[in-house]
Amino acid sequence: MKAGWLAVTFLAGLLIPAQAAMNARMRTFVGNPLYSAGINFLVGLIALTIVISISARLGQEGAWRESLRAPWWAWCGGCIGVLIVLSGVLVIPRTGAALFTATIMIGQLAGALVLDHYGLFGLSTRSITPSRVVGVLLLLVGIWFVQRR
Repeated sequence: MKAGWLAVTFLAGLLIPAQAAMNARMRTFVGNPLYSAGINFLVGLIALTIVISISARLGQEGAWRESLRAPWWAWCGGCIGVLIVLSGVLVIPRTGAALFTATIMIGQLAGALVLDHYGLFGLSTRSITPSRVVGVLLLLVGIWFVQRR
């Protein structure tokens, strides 16, 4: 089962540069990066509404009201999504998809190490080890290779 979830995650990661490139292209039509990001989230909301409707018909109900009990920071994920989409719209035309994606990856990994180390947002703790730091450094080397011409 774990391999299946990792495959879905790999596919999602594979599509992130395409999403950023699509959003950057949309900007060339609408002129404003905020409009491009807004269209992205509007289409995403429509798609998610369809998926939720199908899920509910299959008997996989949720509890919307329970979200009111969540801590304030649990509501902020959408704001981070806005930052990620906007950065793609603004950065990809200047750097290309590969450098943008590599830089996002290093930021994700560095952030994940901190979250794991301190057990933030309810995560279980996993210490920052020398091998994990070497992994981040290797990604930095990878970014250097990706940005070279």
